[in-house]
Amino acid sequence: MALSLTFIIALTFCVETASTAFNVETKNGWGRNSLFVCALAFGQALFYYLGGLLGNTFMPKFDSIAKIVVLVLCFMIAFRTITDTLKIKNGKNLFLIDKKKHLLILTIALGINPFIAGLMSNEAFLPLLGDMTPVYIFGCGIIWGLIGIGTKFSQIKLLINSLGNVLAALAILAVGIVTLF
Repeated sequence: MALSLTFIIALTFCVETASTAFNVETKNGWGRNSLFVCALAFGQALFYYLGGLLGNTFMPKFDSIAKIVVLVLCFMIAFRTITDTLKIKNGKNLFLIDKKKHLLILTIALGINPFIAGLMSNEAFLPLLGDMTPVYIFGCGIIWGLIGIGTKFSQIKLLINSLGNVLAALAILAVGIVTLF
């Protein structure tokens, strides 16, 4: 269970990173930013669920190499997280939401890693916490998002987000390696 929670916490850290810039503009109040965070967290849970539906249709064909598939998918998630880290460090990964379309695009972009994780939610691969996993993803996403909008924007926060993203990527990769053994 600790391994599953570590994976979920690391997987949802990107919500904190994405919500970093929500409180830059003073026109967005706490309530509106909280709704943005809820949308991002819900998107992560939904994409995990959709990935699980898709993964349950074809992933059983890979049962014989399940551990290797988990390692490869964890590596893919970690690689995407590391590439996001390079953008954070340069300040290019700041998302200001002006329209609903921007929020939708950001939600889809953040949902790719949970979608990949959902592909391996089958019992033979990495089932995490079973049917309750999307609920945990939603809850962790909200917590990370509230931390993101609750802390003041600064250059130090960008560095901390970069470090957090690297640690999240390493945690996801570690889960893949532990699953291999």
